[in-house]
Formats: sequence, C-alpha cells, structure tokens
Amino acid sequence: MIGNSSTHNEEEIEGLAVGVGFGAIGKTASATFESARNLAIGIGLQNFPEGLAVSLPLRGAGVSTWKAFWYGQLSGMVEPVAGIFGAFAVVLAEPLLPYALAFAAGAMVYVVIDDIIPEAQLSGNGKLASWTSIAGFVLMMSLDVGLS
Repeated sequence: MIGNSSTHNEEEIEGLAVGVGFGAIGKTASATFESARNLAIGIGLQNFPEGLAVSLPLRGAGVSTWKAFWYGQLSGMVEPVAGIFGAFAVVLAEPLLPYALAFAAGAMVYVVIDDIIPEAQLSGNGKLASWTSIAGFVLMMSLDVGLS
C-alpha cells in the first residue's frame, strides 16, 4: 500500500473540500470561481511535500526514480474523485454547504493535529511543528481573505 491510511484520508478530505468549493460557485456572494480556484491552488501547493513524503522513502529503499515518482503521483489520485463527489454533493445538498465546508476544514485540521504534531513531538520538534502549523494557518487565512 502506498502511504498510510491517514495520508489517503487527508487526500480524500482535500478533494472533497475543493469539490465543495467549486460546486458552491454562485450559491452565495462569497462562493466565487476565484475563491474555489484559490482553495485548489493552496491545496495543490501543499500536495508537493505530500508526494515527496511518499516518493523519497521509496527512492531511498531502492525503488527506481520513475517508479517512486509514479507512486508519489498515485498517492494523490483519490483527490480528483473526491472532488467530483464533493461538487456533485453540493448540487444535491445546497442547504448543507456551510456544514460540509466546516467539516472538511475541521477534518483537515484534525489530521494535522492528530498525525503530524505528535510525530514531531517524538523527534523533539514539537514547538517548531506547533508554531509552523500556526504560521501556515495564518498564511492560508491571509491568502483566503487577500485573494477573495
């Protein structure tokens, strides 16, 4: 299996969040193509290190460069499927949109807090992980407000 189950769950949640963002276009004044695009760009940017987290250990274990790269790409393939599901779900369940967006955001924060920060605590980088998580959250909120 490529990656661990929490990585796949995170990819599904991210895809769902992007799909919900695009499916909501035009439903409210703040649900614009630009805001959905910015969300997709933000999630796409943070997918680079996730792909590396799959590819680099494989390469270090002796897997060929192209095969390791391919597995890194495959680790994110669930995201577009979840995105399509999210967009379709919004069309059918428009009244649930605020709750779906809140759930997707909360689930993403949960994955970071549950998986990444405790793992950083084990290697003695707990404060750095906590502060960079806060900085990343502030950066994404600033991008959301500034680019909307």
